[in-house]
Amino acid sequence: MIKFPIAIQLYSLRDEMAQDFEGTLKNVKELGYDGVEFAGLFGKSAAEVKALCEKYSLTPISAHVQFVDMIADPNLLNVYAEIGCKYVVIPYLTPEYRPDGEKFDEVISGAKLLGEKANSLGLKLCYHNHDFEFVKLNGEYALDILYKEVSADLLETELDTCWVNVGGENPSQYILKYSGRANIV
Repeated sequence: MIKFPIAIQLYSLRDEMAQDFEGTLKNVKELGYDGVEFAGLFGKSAAEVKALCEKYSLTPISAHVQFVDMIADPNLLNVYAEIGCKYVVIPYLTPEYRPDGEKFDEVISGAKLLGEKANSLGLKLCYHNHDFEFVKLNGEYALDILYKEVSADLLETELDTCWVNVGGENPSQYILKYSGRANIV
């Protein structure tokens, strides 16, 4: 049987990470995970995080980094490149940046800018959806508008299958729809 590598989204363990960063990584490895997706570094430097990943043989697949933080300082992406992440993910949008908010256009233009910065560092920028991207704007889902307006070379997807379902769509069909752009799910 083929063994596929499995990574855990550390957002699920954010309280544990805040209390015992290294111990949580050790436990994650002992549970059998091959990789991790960070959701905060809890005061650790890129070098410390990279060393801990190496110590516990965990691949740093990706990191959730707030859109407003990356826009305020695109060089923040350098930290995740140094750690060895392959992807940096926009994890969530506050209400003003959502499709029905006044700053959704800034998400589109910002994703283009951040995608270029990520590419220059050997990273890929992704977008992690929730259900609010399944609001229709001019008859089209906002999530589809985002992926239409920002090319696949600048923005990939980290489809959250639960939220796709809550949004009223079939998750497997959405993964197929964005085949080639959905390297992490």
